[in-house]
Amino acid sequence: ETSAEYVIQFCDGGYTTNVPLEDVTGGKAWVAFAYGGEPLDPEHGGPARMLVPHLYFWKSAKWVRGLRLSSADEPGFWEVNGYHNYGDPWREQRYWGD
Repeated sequence: ETSAEYVIQFCDGGYTTNVPLEDVTGGKAWVAFAYGGEPLDPEHGGPARMLVPHLYFWKSAKWVRGLRLSSADEPGFWEVNGYHNYGDPWREQRYWGD
């Protein structure tokens, strides 16, 4: 049990992004460490890459170094620079006004 509602992803270079906890539980998202039995190459996001396939790919952070559960929403790099806070591609949620 947790009171957290968000997962904050922390990555190399200071990149962060936020995802509602309900969007990464129940098999809806994964953290990939390997592909084809080999460690994930840095060019593909290794050592760890978050995969949230039902959201725009800025929510699937590369070079993940940590995850933190948060009760407060903390918009990350792209979100504070005008991208949509949720990023549903089926609703074309690219920018804050979408």
